[in-house]
Amino acid sequence: MNKKIVVFAGNECKKEKEKYYFPLAYQTGKLLAGAGFVIVSGGGPGLMDQVSRGAFEAKGETIGICIDLPGRIQSKFLTSQMIFDKLIPRQEKLISLGDGFLALPGGIGTLFEIAEILALKRKKDIPPDCPMILIDGYYNKLEPFFEKMQQEGFTNYDFPSLYALVNSPEGAIEALNKSLC
Repeated sequence: MNKKIVVFAGNECKKEKEKYYFPLAYQTGKLLAGAGFVIVSGGGPGLMDQVSRGAFEAKGETIGICIDLPGRIQSKFLTSQMIFDKLIPRQEKLISLGDGFLALPGGIGTLFEIAEILALKRKKDIPPDCPMILIDGYYNKLEPFFEKMQQEGFTNYDFPSLYALVNSPEGAIEALNKSLC
């Protein structure tokens, strides 16, 4: 298949949350690779590393579009990587590689990436039918926020048409296969 899926995910979480989020990220990477997808990520630590590890251990291709930050350790589970010293050029490269997008739990950087994809899809810089999958229910509270934007006249766009919410890595694979195959 060789379709590239850009996976957005946090680079850290609370230690007690790792026991849930790390296996989720690992399984997502493993299933993506098993389904024939190439995984593209920020190539960093935390959940990004676990996605890469799952894909790498499943003999998949893992591409890191990394940011060079003091003290940042890049994933050792990348089959190739590019390193950028500025966020915007890194984001442009990361997004340019995507045939589809998937977001795992994360922080403000992950939220920025989701918002960027939705904005680009809305303006048709990315085809509106290009998949943006939000996994694990972590982002379910975005829907009421988007509804509020619409109700108060800040947008007339139907945001839910731009993404899909799924509960599991298996659901993400199913949604990607429907959209991309």
